[in-house]
Amino acid sequence: MGQFNEYAYVYALKLILLASLKRNLVYNYILSASQVLLPIVSIPYVSRILTPEGIGRVSFIDSFTYYFITIAEFGMVVYGMREIARHRDDREARGKLVSELLMLHVVTSAITLFLYAIAVFFAWKHIHDIRLLLFSLSYLLVNFFACEWYFLGMEQFRYITLRSLVTRGLGLVSIFILIKQPEDYYLYYGIIAGAAVLNSLGNIYYLFKSVPVSFKKVNWKKHIAHTQFIWFICLTDGVTLLLDNVFLQLMSTAVAVGYYAFSMKIVRSSTVLLTDSLIVFFPRIVTLIKEGNKAQLQAVISRNSQFLIFFAVPLCAGIFLLAEPLIAIFLGPQFMPVVSDIRILALFPLLRTCNLFLSKQVLIAWGKEKLYLRSSIAGSLAFIVLSLLLSRYWADVGACCAIVAAEVTTLVINYYYARRVAGELQLFETKELSHAFGSALVFIPVIWGIQQLAQAPLLVLLLSIAACIVVYGLVQFFVMRNHFAVIVWEAVKRKSLQTIYNN
Repeated sequence: MGQFNEYAYVYALKLILLASLKRNLVYNYILSASQVLLPIVSIPYVSRILTPEGIGRVSFIDSFTYYFITIAEFGMVVYGMREIARHRDDREARGKLVSELLMLHVVTSAITLFLYAIAVFFAWKHIHDIRLLLFSLSYLLVNFFACEWYFLGMEQFRYITLRSLVTRGLGLVSIFILIKQPEDYYLYYGIIAGAAVLNSLGNIYYLFKSVPVSFKKVNWKKHIAHTQFIWFICLTDGVTLLLDNVFLQLMSTAVAVGYYAFSMKIVRSSTVLLTDSLIVFFPRIVTLIKEGNKAQLQAVISRNSQFLIFFAVPLCAGIFLLAEPLIAIFLGPQFMPVVSDIRILALFPLLRTCNLFLSKQVLIAWGKEKLYLRSSIAGSLAFIVLSLLLSRYWADVGACCAIVAAEVTTLVINYYYARRVAGELQLFETKELSHAFGSALVFIPVIWGIQQLAQAPLLVLLLSIAACIVVYGLVQFFVMRNHFAVIVWEAVKRKSLQTIYNN
């Protein structure tokens, strides 16, 4: 690390520069917890009422809609967040920027609506329900004035958290009230789309109250050159994140999509607790890069990567080893074929977390969108080829294999480019990885022993999670003598996240 080993200086800077970061992390993890708890509460109910086919139809239209929303956003979420963070202290420049980006989004949304109509015409046999289409269209129209990037760039995580908690709470209540029979799958999608619409309307209202917006003599075209690279990245990322359900539907059946969609929902929901921390760190990393503060930049990046590795590795191990009781509890008997999907996808949290860390916290933060675009294209091409080949013969299992292979491809290329961009900055520590994997290996005898003593899936799951958390912490703390484990233990004792960022 060389000149970046200025520990006393780094410590002093943390007390000042990371004060708002700690507060934002609290809000962000409340938000992340709600995003995880909602599926935990709703999925067991929905999976026992709706059929895999109904879930598959909803997943298809949801992915279909979100990909067109990604097209309409034209890369403005990441670009807008970065630019707002750079101009957060200049109200006049910020107001001008908001007006320009909103106008650009209206133009791209209008073009996207035309493309959406053409796509619906050709994909109608897979949708084949006007109710699903109307819910999809309503969200696409409200999204004309999407502006989540503003609140992320301004680090207004309190507002984002409260707004999302309200809409998610309303959505959860609506699920239990309205979903009563297999034919209610369209209402399930209506609730999903309705929550998204409420979020968008809340953003629009609050934005126009917070910053002066004027569409007179707005030069929105100047941003196209900057957003188009991020847009291409979002489109290529969307191939694996959004078009996975669409490709599977084209090559297989709605039932296979239902199996795959719920397995991915479980895995992605668990990943959210890790990846959402990146959103909080991103504006601060951009600011430190702009200031040229290498010492503090190394401190923030190191702590972010330590956090991700420390929690991602045991999460992957737990998902793989506890797939059967997990599915039995959350999805029920008609979804037991999903067990094989979950085990294949067990590596996804670690792969996805590392990919997002390298792409957003390094490549995009440094303004190297072109480099990430190359890796994203490579991963997307790998997924398209493998998905079309494997899904035809292995259905949902083939789709799972394809998405894991795509993540590995992207990760290898991302790491190569990130090392070039970061220079002397250390991104990952080999010691942290070896400590995490070594500690997670202990899960195997622990879970095996519990399975010999208990038969009920719920009991096996609860006992295994509790035992593995304790064992993992003890091995990291006493055997590996991991420095970050000591920091986490201090945070647990003090019941405060501040300890993690003050050491």
